[in-house]
Formats: sequence, C-alpha cells, structure tokens
Amino acid sequence: MRKPKILLSEGSSLSAREAITALGLAGHRVELMSSDPLCLGRFSRFVSRVHRSPASGADADGYLAKVLDVVKTSSIDVLLPVHEQAYLFSAARKRLPPHLGTALAAFDAFEQVQGKAGLAELLARLNVPQPATHVVRCAEDFAKARPLPFFVKAAFGTASTGVWRVKDERGRDALLARFEQNQAFADGLLVQAAIAGSLERTQAVFDQGRLVACHIYRQVVEGPGGGDVLKLSIVDREVRTVVEKIGAALNWHGALSFDYIREDVSRTPYFIDANPRLVEPMNAWLAGVDLAGALVKVSLGETPPVQADGRAGVLTRLGLMGLMDAARRRDRRSDILREIVLLASSSGRYRGAQEELVPLRTDPWIAIPLAVVMAKLLRAPKAAARFTETTVAAYSLTPTAVRRLHAWQQSA
Repeated sequence: MRKPKILLSEGSSLSAREAITALGLAGHRVELMSSDPLCLGRFSRFVSRVHRSPASGADADGYLAKVLDVVKTSSIDVLLPVHEQAYLFSAARKRLPPHLGTALAAFDAFEQVQGKAGLAELLARLNVPQPATHVVRCAEDFAKARPLPFFVKAAFGTASTGVWRVKDERGRDALLARFEQNQAFADGLLVQAAIAGSLERTQAVFDQGRLVACHIYRQVVEGPGGGDVLKLSIVDREVRTVVEKIGAALNWHGALSFDYIREDVSRTPYFIDANPRLVEPMNAWLAGVDLAGALVKVSLGETPPVQADGRAGVLTRLGLMGLMDAARRRDRRSDILREIVLLASSSGRYRGAQEELVPLRTDPWIAIPLAVVMAKLLRAPKAAARFTETTVAAYSLTPTAVRRLHAWQQSA
C-alpha cells in the first residue's frame, strides 16, 4: 500500500526535527517547507525534498501561496502543521484543497488557546487549576503592588519568547518602561503568580474532540529559552483527564499540548501554557506513544483507536540543547568541550538518556548541522543565544502575522 505524501509546515524547529524522526522510523518519507535552505530538518535521510518559502511570520500571504502551490504540484496527501502554522492554516481553511488531509480545529477554538488571555479564560471556565492570573492593559495596572516573584507574558509568543520573570520592583519598573516604549499594553499582558514546583508537559492528539493519544513528561534539566535538555516520561491519569476535558470542550481536531507546574507541596498540576500543535514527539515515541502517527491518521480522516499510556521512566536528552546550555551558562570553550565528551560517552547528567533530537545512529545526516553548531560554539560560545533567536524567527508568527490571520478569517 502506498504511503501518503506528507508535507511538514516548516523544518527549522526542534518539533519539526523530531517529527521527521518519528515519521521516518515509522516508514514515511516527508517533504518540508522552509525559509531557510539549511534548516535543521534538511539534514535527514527521511526528508525527500525541501521547498523554499517566505517565513510564515514575515509574509503570511506569500507563505500560504507557496504551500498551496507545493500541495498542488507535488501531489501532497497530508499537510502536517508542526508549529504555529497550524493557526495560520485554520484561518485559511477555506483556501485549502478539499482533498488535502490535514487535522485542524476551528479558528475560534484556536483563539481560545493560542493567546495567553484566551487560555486563562478557558481554564477558568473549565475549572482547570492555574496560577493566580490577571490581564493588564495599562501601565497603572501593571505597576500595582503584587507578590513577588511573578511572570509576565506577552499576548502571543513561541518557544518561551515573550515571557519575563520579575523578581523585584527594580525589574518590574524596567519592564514597565520597556512595555510603554513598545506599546505592549495594546494587546494585553498576562501577569501570573509564580508556583514552586517542577515543569511538566503533556501532548495529545484529538479526533473531533475524542482523545486519541496522550503523553506526559517532566523537564529534568532546563535548556536555553526554557526548553528541555533532559526529559523523563511519566504517567498521570489526573492530567490525562484534564487534557481530555479541554479537548472535548473545544471539539479539538489535531494536536494540542500544554505546560503545567506540579506544585511541590500539594502536587496539584497548575496549567500555565498551551501549544495548539505537535511538540517534540520523540520522548513519546521512545516511551511507546506514536503522536505523529496518530496525527497522520486523523489528518487522513481515519478513526484510530485510543493509544494506551506509554512507559514511565524513559529518560531522553536533546544533545544539541545541552551544548548550547553549556555555552550560555558558562561561556567557556573548555566547558563546551567537556559537554561534548559527556554527550559522546553518555556520562554525567546524560547517563542512561536516549538521544531524541540528533539521533546519529538512526539518521547519521544530522551529524552535519551538529558539527557546524559545535564549531560555532567553540569559536564563539555566545553564539548560542543568536542561534536560538534566528531559529525561532524562521517559524514563529509575529503580531503582524496574527492580525493578518484575523483579516483572512473576517473576509472568509
């Protein structure tokens, strides 16, 4: 039986790179959209072609036009949004060919989870635990006295951008001046109390509100931008039930992921963020949950059975993020070399961890960008921050792009 031709919405993000691996190990070959000809996803034996396009955040119209052209000329069967392009495709749903397989929730459902304020309102309505939260729309409200520390979140952000931790009044005042200068209050800012606990993430795939697959992991070591260096898979029926309730309330169709803090004392999961897309599915794959495969089946209109929980205790690593973490924290070549040795020998903090981002044994082409990043970090350790910023810019949606999506929706 012929495998469906799959097009991923971008190839620069960690989520795209891991989706490529999960789909490739299941026997698929994929094609990519990318504004970067040397994106991370290009270097894989599972990728048959990379199509150049404008960045979706910089030119939403140009990006969509190129996707539609590729779908037509390459006879694509499945369009798989692996990052914020899911929001874009939902807004442009009526412009997508009717034969194209893609799993997208309704635009109004996206609106409830894509923005920080909308998510806070949704969680409150469904009685899902979240930290004390307040939306501020003016400088006076932001300057009010409140318990420290607290977090400030922009209306829209990706890969942990647009999030600031305020630990004292001096930091608050500095942010206030910055927000006033950038007119950030126009879209609203979320002020949220800090919760002491461990960060955990849950990923799911839904078929018209029915939970098809779900996976949960705990962040063991934090990396650049709040991402993960080490993850540990866990099983939690309470969290799975909450995710199932949210997906049913939204009649969600496709991938949906959440971040929450497991409070140290009460062990209550306080939900803090949502990602209406597929997020880094390899910890799930290695634990026995095939999120990417479930998303393909739902996209094709199939009704897949509900997958069982995966195995708890599966430790995975993102070696590339570990290197950038070492460069960011210590800014010394000797420490980066030490980190390379630890990764190569699977020792130190990486002992017992399986590689999920740069799987050299199963996909040796990934050695090329890995070697390039190593060389750049050894030459200039501070390059870690610039690498993260330029990568996020390749796939994130800007506020201007979000406004463009709303214009599409209103004219549809």
